[in-house]
Amino acid sequence: MADFRTMEDIAEKFTPLVLSVAKRYQGRGADFEDLVQEGYLALIILAGKCRDMKWLPLFLKKRLPAAVRDAASRMRRFRADGEELLLEEIEETQGAEDEKYGEAELREMLFRALSQEELDMTQALMEGFTQKEIAETLGISQQAVAARLKKIRHKLKELIDAAS
Repeated sequence: MADFRTMEDIAEKFTPLVLSVAKRYQGRGADFEDLVQEGYLALIILAGKCRDMKWLPLFLKKRLPAAVRDAASRMRRFRADGEELLLEEIEETQGAEDEKYGEAELREMLFRALSQEELDMTQALMEGFTQKEIAETLGISQQAVAARLKKIRHKLKELIDAAS
């Protein structure tokens, strides 16, 4: 497992990923150099959101392409429609704050009901990792992951039933 002590270490390690994703989405109004910068910015933001650095490579592999794709789309729309679009994007961001509140409530419920290992596994699922990817990272079988997830679901069902 790689040891990422600084953002420079992360940037150096994932430069090939940033460059390949930027290359994939260049053109049609989005320049390669702009997308590389957006990729590094997304890399910094996403690295800060990854709760456990052992998941960072998979986390970035899944999330970085979407961030660069969205940046390319914004660049194309901006160039096509002018500056009016920036105001619309700010308004969309404000609506996202309500979603964060609901997510915080869910996380609090999970912290009360689950062990740290169960929380890690649940977090990985919420971030879009498959059972197979979780198993490979934890060094266990996919069946073991499935069994643990079944126990987690049972605990959460009991918690929800008790709250109702």
